[in-house]
Amino acid sequence: MAAHRITRRQALLGAGAMAALACTPGTTTATGAPAASGTPAVQVAKFNWLFGFVIQAGPVLPIVMAKQLGYYDQQKIAISWDFQTVSTAVRLIGTDQYQGGNSDPQTTAGFVTEGVPLVAVAQQSLTSVRAFAVRKNDGIKRPKDFEGRKVGIKSGAPWADYLAVLAADKVDRTKITEVPIGFSSVELKEKIVDVLPVFLGNEPFVLKTQLNVDYDILLPRDFGYPAVGTPIIANKSYIKNNRDVYLRFLRSVFHAQEDFIANKDLAMKTAIEYGGTATTKEAHDFIYEVSKPTMINPKGAGFIDVAAWQKNLDILTDLKVLPGKVNAADIVDDTLMPQILKDGKVIWPG
Repeated sequence: MAAHRITRRQALLGAGAMAALACTPGTTTATGAPAASGTPAVQVAKFNWLFGFVIQAGPVLPIVMAKQLGYYDQQKIAISWDFQTVSTAVRLIGTDQYQGGNSDPQTTAGFVTEGVPLVAVAQQSLTSVRAFAVRKNDGIKRPKDFEGRKVGIKSGAPWADYLAVLAADKVDRTKITEVPIGFSSVELKEKIVDVLPVFLGNEPFVLKTQLNVDYDILLPRDFGYPAVGTPIIANKSYIKNNRDVYLRFLRSVFHAQEDFIANKDLAMKTAIEYGGTATTKEAHDFIYEVSKPTMINPKGAGFIDVAAWQKNLDILTDLKVLPGKVNAADIVDDTLMPQILKDGKVIWPG
C-alpha cells in the first residue's frame, strides 16, 4: 500500500532468528500440549513469507501479529520473512523458495498461464485498494466525466481498473488526455491531472494531511469492476506435500486477523513496532480505518470466494488484459479455509 521499501536488515528484524527453530525436533503437539504416548509429535516447520511493501496497519499486518502473539509458536511454525517486488516475489514462490506472499488475480493468472505453479488459498481483504481521486467540486462524479479531462497513468501502463470502469460507463477513451505520473500525488494538487489513480491506504492520507487537497474518491466497484482484494498465494506442490503445515500457518494468520479486527490498539502497536520509520502513527491509523471494513467476511476471516475471482477474471479477459479465458478453479484452492473455519470463526487452536 506504499511505494517505499525498507532495507533487508529491517525486513528481517525480529523475524530471521526464528528460522533457526526449523531444525528443532518437535516434542509437543501443534496446540502446545505434550504429545500423547504413541502419537507422533508435530515437527516445527520452517515457513518463509515475502512481503511486497513496508509493514503497515493494513490487510497483511496479521502475518506479523501472529508472530507477536505467539500463534506461530503454538502451531509449530518457524516464521521468517523478507521483502521483494510483487513480480519477483511471485516467481520466488513459484519456485518454492518462499512459501507464501500476496498478489492479485491479474498477476496470479498471468504467471499461471506462463506455467508458474501458483494457487490462491485465502483472502486477506475482500476488495481492491485501487481507486481514483478527483478534486472536490470539480464536476467529476463518474468515469464518463473523465472525457475532456487529464487522467494520470502510473507505472507506464493503465490499470485494469481504469480500463474496466471506462468500458462499463461507455467512455470514449480518445477524448481523455492520459498523463504519465509518479507516486507523489502532487499532480492532483497542481492540476497536472484531473483524475489521480490512488492506493486507498496511503495516497488519500497524503492528499488530505500533506497536500491539503479536498478530494472525492471513485471506487471501481461502484462502476462495474468488483476487483477482489489481497489473497495469499502459494506453490501448488508445497500445498500438496505440506498441507498440514499450510493449515497451521493459515490458522495462525487468520486467528490474528480476528484480533486485528477486534483490537485496534493491538494492531496499531504492532504496526508501529514493526513498520519502522516509513509510516507515521497517523498514517497507520488512516490505513487501519480504510482496511478494517475490507477484512471482515461473514463467512470467516480468510474465506476465499471462487465465484468472485471468476467474475474478476472474466472482466479482465473481456478487456483483453488476459490473453484468454481463465478458469478460477485452476488458480484458486478454496479447500483449505473450510478446514480451519466454523460458523464464521477460526477454529483455535485446532
